[in-house]
Amino acid sequence: MEKIVIEVGTSSAAGGAARAIQSAIDYAANLGGGTVKLAEGVYALDGTLHLRSRVRLEGIPGKTVLLQGEERLSALACDADRHESQAAVLHPGRFEIGQTVTIRKADSSMLFGDTVAVVVGKAGQVLHLDRELHATVLLDDGGIVTTQSPVVAAYDCERIELYGLTVRGNEEAVTLAEGCRSAGIYLYGVADARIERCTVRDYKGDGISYQHCADIVVEDCDSVGNAGKGIHPGSGTVRTRIVNSRFDGNALDGIFLCWRVQDSVVEGCTAVGNGMNGLSIGHKDIRNVIRFNRLSDNRYYGIFFRNEKEPMSPSYNRIEGNTLEDNGSEDMGYIGIRMRGYTHDVELVSNRISFSKAPPERTIGICLEPHTSRITLGDNKFAGCALRTHDHWLPDGRHD
Repeated sequence: MEKIVIEVGTSSAAGGAARAIQSAIDYAANLGGGTVKLAEGVYALDGTLHLRSRVRLEGIPGKTVLLQGEERLSALACDADRHESQAAVLHPGRFEIGQTVTIRKADSSMLFGDTVAVVVGKAGQVLHLDRELHATVLLDDGGIVTTQSPVVAAYDCERIELYGLTVRGNEEAVTLAEGCRSAGIYLYGVADARIERCTVRDYKGDGISYQHCADIVVEDCDSVGNAGKGIHPGSGTVRTRIVNSRFDGNALDGIFLCWRVQDSVVEGCTAVGNGMNGLSIGHKDIRNVIRFNRLSDNRYYGIFFRNEKEPMSPSYNRIEGNTLEDNGSEDMGYIGIRMRGYTHDVELVSNRISFSKAPPERTIGICLEPHTSRITLGDNKFAGCALRTHDHWLPDGRHD
């Protein structure tokens, strides 16, 4: 069926890029879906773009840039209580109606306790919001309202597409946006989405994050140089496919499978030069396939199985055909794959683990810590590893 196509250029967005693009998205959604095409150029945004069901937001790869505006924030004027749909601030003039804001503590994220909401009205110091607060934020705890929120977001919708967009964060932002509620591209409660040939860079938080989602495809994307994680699927996300993408040079993990990521695939990706792990997997992350990726020069480990008790362990996963090179550091040690907790029934097959830069006597290919069990090792290749495998269950720590 033919659907509406709306074209937006930088000239038509001159009065406010976010408002012009959002109006086009909403119009297409009201007609049952369609495509919003953004022309080549830099779109300076002073707010979040919210995708709607059955809408495709399309740019020209490498040429359509969504530039995040400066962060504006204010301390709370009184406690912001859970289930209220408002927040009082000392400086209400810093926020406009239609602005997407985050209500949180100033010094640290409250994770899912942070609230990202749209200002729908103002009365004196009070900002009226389009949703209830997820948690109480106390004045005495340094509560703030900030415009540091997603650049592109989608909530509780289905069948959306993002194509050919470059998202550039504001490097001068003060607040680190935690990926549970925010990212350069952020999805929550979304089913059947495709993010293709998109780039997120320099965002003060995670590049791409999606929580409580199903059937999300991320293909041929770059999430690089961000202050958080490269990509962060979690909170019950199922059947996601992350393929042929690059998650390099981020301050935290390149690829972070959070809680209950299941029946998913990470394939043909790179996670190089990240500040923590190349790929981290943990709480109830089961029945996933991690294959044919390059995980190199990360400060922690190439692949890290987090420390979880049973039955929360990251078990029943297959790690196949990956290349892991020169992961680790002086303070973290030099380990290609580190498995902690009660992880069991994992296949590690046909991976290549090598070191050429680390102290040769300190390198371990695969580290199996106490309580791991039923780990299948097959046809893995090792180069420059003092210990190909290190099994804490055995007296001499060696297992071949």
